[in-house]
Amino acid sequence: MRTYEYVCPDCGNTVERDYRVPSIVRSCENDCGWDHYVRVDLFEKVEQVPESARPDDWNDLSESRKLLVAMREGLVDLSDVQ
Repeated sequence: MRTYEYVCPDCGNTVERDYRVPSIVRSCENDCGWDHYVRVDLFEKVEQVPESARPDDWNDLSESRKLLVAMREGLVDLSDVQ
């Protein structure tokens, strides 16, 4: 069975699950609190958004808002989030 890796956007802690969704909500073992763990391939695409295309409040944006910016920039398409 195939597994998918999800990453805590705050500390980089990863977990594996046997289902594919854009993100999972869970408590981080590293005391980051409850957060959306983002599927690693999506997280990597969001990190590719060029500095010039990032809003001024990029660091304060939720992962879902960053994902929308990545979609606008053409780095993520609908098939990535299904």
